[in-house]
Amino acid sequence: MTGTSIDAIDVAAVHVVGRGLAARATLVGHASASFDELSARLRSAHRQDPLTAGAFAALARDLALAHLPPLRELARLHGTPDLIALHGQTLFHQPPLSLQLINASVVAQDLGCAVVSNLRAADLAAGGQGAPITPLADWMLFRSMRAWRIVVNLGGFSNATVVPPQPLPSPARTTSPSDVRTAWIALVRGCDLCLCNQLLDHLARSRASIPFDLDGARAISGRIHRAPLDALHTLLDSQRRSGRSLGTADEILSCAAATVADLSPADALATATDAIAKTISYAICEHLADKEPTARVKVLVAGGGAKNHALLASLRRHTALPVHTTDLYGVPCDVRESVEMALLGCLALDGGSITLAAVTGRTTPRLIDGEFVHAVL
Repeated sequence: MTGTSIDAIDVAAVHVVGRGLAARATLVGHASASFDELSARLRSAHRQDPLTAGAFAALARDLALAHLPPLRELARLHGTPDLIALHGQTLFHQPPLSLQLINASVVAQDLGCAVVSNLRAADLAAGGQGAPITPLADWMLFRSMRAWRIVVNLGGFSNATVVPPQPLPSPARTTSPSDVRTAWIALVRGCDLCLCNQLLDHLARSRASIPFDLDGARAISGRIHRAPLDALHTLLDSQRRSGRSLGTADEILSCAAATVADLSPADALATATDAIAKTISYAICEHLADKEPTARVKVLVAGGGAKNHALLASLRRHTALPVHTTDLYGVPCDVRESVEMALLGCLALDGGSITLAAVTGRTTPRLIDGEFVHAVL
């Protein structure tokens, strides 16, 4: 997985037992690699700076080559994989158009196994937004029979999956495990929310001359200013309420940064961090509005922002709910999306749809998810 923060490649080795929605996944190892000079080229392409066809093809190949060292490391430790699921780097997302750049054949040839990529394309072709792509995998990993799970990704953008407890079966008829799964999954919801680390990293780079606010230390040292907070929250909340998946056309980065332009770097980061948390908490509260008052709810966070202590503290304050990282369930917060890509790749290999119509808005006909490349040995 490479996220919209465009800073690193995260790779997970996952042992999957079973088929389809009955599959169970266990993380057996993970690795990462920085982009180094590739980051600047990817950011340029993400800004829609012009590239020749040759430069674009070279970028796709070089990105694939950058995946090889961490993939080889995991293969050395855990054996040649049966399947690799490659998300690629999102360089453009404005449905029905979307581009997740990667040359999958380079990886297939090097590792000697099948590779599935372009996992959003089928959903987009069926009229969906192509995102969020992870809610079904969130259900597979984090569901609870008796409690609500809100899984929040704090990446370049934030998004959330709402997994309710298992619905009670109808006493009038006998239901199979498959029917129970189908009914439960039908209740899962997910949505993109607002700018997150794209804004915080931009403020860190442009205002504090640091790559990012490590652990949220600068934000913790700063002071929240009410008027800029309200202005930024209004802007982010309008992004959340748009009902669209977020991408290239939704970045509103300059407008968001302008709301805190008159503050010191530390105060700008403190105010922006709290505005992001407030916007996310509004979404959580809206999704939980119809739950039973006594229902148990746990918020699970992942992504780079899950290590931002200021952001987590603000989330706890605004939601008044327990907030934990996904590490609590054996999935380190920085590789949760990589683990879920593996699950989605297996679902695609098994012939199932990997997105949910209630989440992406796609039409219901069966999809052929992902593009498979088989190594020529």
